Formats: sequence, structure tokens, C-alpha cells
Amino acid sequence: MANQDFSLSGAVKVRPAVQKDAAPLHQFCFPERDEKEITDELKADLAKGSQTHRLVAEVSGYPIGQIFVKKDANDPEVSTVGDLVVSGPFRQLGVADHLMAAAETAAAEDGAKTLEIELPASEKSVIKRYKDWGFSEKPLVVLQKTLEAAPEPDEETDAEEETQEEQPVETGTEQQTLLED
Repeated sequence: MANQDFSLSGAVKVRPAVQKDAAPLHQFCFPERDEKEITDELKADLAKGSQTHRLVAEVSGYPIGQIFVKKDANDPEVSTVGDLVVSGPFRQLGVADHLMAAAETAAAEDGAKTLEIELPASEKSVIKRYKDWGFSEKPLVVLQKTLEAAPEPDEETDAEEETQEEQPVETGTEQQTLLED
């Protein structure tokens, strides 16, 4: 039999998620995660008063991709996008583009003027994709310090501390001095 070319057609619909999407999202987008975890997250996103909009991309009635948009608690003009996932067989069909466009619309309708996403610097290909959608890097430095566990105070130390006279504590000047240097 010779090779035959044929074309397939279908429609991708992006819509707000509903609770019954949990099982298909687990099956097609998050098979490595627990279905109850996905169900609980979706339930929280759909709860009254939630600041999160979860959108799904659907083909033939089955959710094959999703994204969330969450309003920033401190700045109503900023929303965060995340959990953009598209099932493997649909990744080359532009489904992520449709989900991102719908996320932008949902954020704008909710009063956002800026969309943000936090990604590890090691995710070079993902960062490039978001830049293709118009995102740009913010000049932000995240500093981190690992703290060692404090030693348990013993009774002798507690007694010594109680007998010492309390000295007034000056606040604010050390930080200001650091900032002025």
C-alpha cells in the first residue's frame, strides 16, 4: 500500500474551566500528579471570590490544555499567569498561543494592565517562548540566605539573660546606613 496524504480538521475552543474538567486535565495534562490534587486546586480556583481564572483549551469536548491567570493581591493592575500546559500531541498546533491570548483577554477584562510570570533562569526555551508572546525580563535580583537552626537555650543561659539589664534598641539607622553606602 502506498503512502496516502489526508487532512484532518478540528476546532480548538478556549473556555473557562469547570469542575468536571479535573479528570481530563489529569489524564491529558498532568498525568504525573495526583487526580485529587488537581480536583482540589480546580475547586479552589472556581470558588466564589477566587482571584484566579483557569482556562482550558478543548478539542472534541476534551480539555487538552490549560492556563491560569491570578490577580495580584497587592496590585490590581498586575496579574500572574502560570501552569500553561498542553497535551503532547497538540503542542505543535498553536494551542498554547490560543491559551495565552485568552489569558491576556481575561486579565485585561479583570482590570490588569500587566501580566507577569516567574520562571527559573534555567528554563531558557520557556523564557524564549514567553518573550515571543511579548513578555520582557524585569531587572530583579532575588537574594537568598540559608539559615542554620538556632541552638536550644539552656536554663543557665535563660537565668543570665533575665538578670541582665535591658538596653534600649535603636532601629532603622543600620538599614539606612547600609542604603547610604
